[in-house]
Amino acid sequence: MSRELSVSDRERFVEYLDCIAKISESAVVNINDDGCQCLATNIDNTLILHACYIDSYDISTTLNIPDVKKLVNVVSAITTEEINFKVDSNSLLYKGESVKFKYHLFEEGLILPPSLNLDKISKFDYDVTFTVTKEWMKQLFRGSSFATETNKIYFSVIDGNLHGELTDKARHNTDSLSINLGPVEFELEPFPINFDNMRLLSTISDEIKVSINTDIGVILFDIENNGIKLKYIISALTT
Repeated sequence: MSRELSVSDRERFVEYLDCIAKISESAVVNINDDGCQCLATNIDNTLILHACYIDSYDISTTLNIPDVKKLVNVVSAITTEEINFKVDSNSLLYKGESVKFKYHLFEEGLILPPSLNLDKISKFDYDVTFTVTKEWMKQLFRGSSFATETNKIYFSVIDGNLHGELTDKARHNTDSLSINLGPVEFELEPFPINFDNMRLLSTISDEIKVSINTDIGVILFDIENNGIKLKYIISALTT
């Protein structure tokens, strides 16, 4: 038996799905009266994304999406702001005036979301917090074409200023690029993470909140804009 899934803002819904598609090819999206929630991980399980989309729905259902990017592309072809889907256990059906499609879903259990205790993660004591801007991220990505010998970025405090440095401290004679984030009032020894994971972060907001637990070696990137809330959880590298 099919039920109706009404989406009030197509662009926001597509933006939400696209954030997930950057992380994982497939995903399980849970929908209830508060909105959408999804836990996704990248291909090597070094990054986990908790993605929430705050909206109001009249049904509770689960979408087991085999190819999120494909769904993003076909929903982007719809021209109306509001979308009414027919959803059942194995398909998502849309019939508009100019666009019609049937997108097949996986059966429940074929896609396994990452096992993660979000409450435990949120209760960690994050001894370092700061904010980076979208412009700083763009500057870093542009500069990464110079430091091509490394896929690591180190956050550290030098002379009272927070820096993000692309280098590899485990190797000699490696080109490096450091970009100053400005003065801070905390100390931070070099904290390395995989720079490839930073490339997967969404830039839907002008600011990104960063929280680091130096004891456990976990870094969070929190991004929020227009009802979309994204929490990226990344483990530190050893060197």
